[in-house]
Amino acid sequence: MKVRVVAVGKIPPHFHQAQEYYARRVPFLKIVEVKKKKTVEEEGKELLKEAKGFTVALDERGKELTSIEFARLLSSKANLSFLIGGADGLSEEVKTKADFTLSLSKMTLQHDVARIVLLEQIYRAYLINKGSPYHR
Repeated sequence: MKVRVVAVGKIPPHFHQAQEYYARRVPFLKIVEVKKKKTVEEEGKELLKEAKGFTVALDERGKELTSIEFARLLSSKANLSFLIGGADGLSEEVKTKADFTLSLSKMTLQHDVARIVLLEQIYRAYLINKGSPYHR
């Protein structure tokens, strides 16, 4: 299994430690940062260029999953890419071309916060699928 988190922009220093914490613990995880562009359309093209396999767009209007459902999604795909837009969100092209749209919350999350929440959920799903007691 390979999971890619493809996000617009570099994560700020105050979130970097959390990102590295989860990245070190999930052996099949790769984090790809694409450069911020002038428009969400340009960013969208960069996100799609880096996506591999089943593509999941993160958007507040997407489907919410429980942690167990999310773990099943991860275990059902050999290659999976999560796409996180920048401050202005995702382009319509990304939303249209994605295989699935996921919401981490009905609330709007700042894109760097969404990345950390997603990474924790990937870690949790990894441990659920391994049978670890982390998820109680």
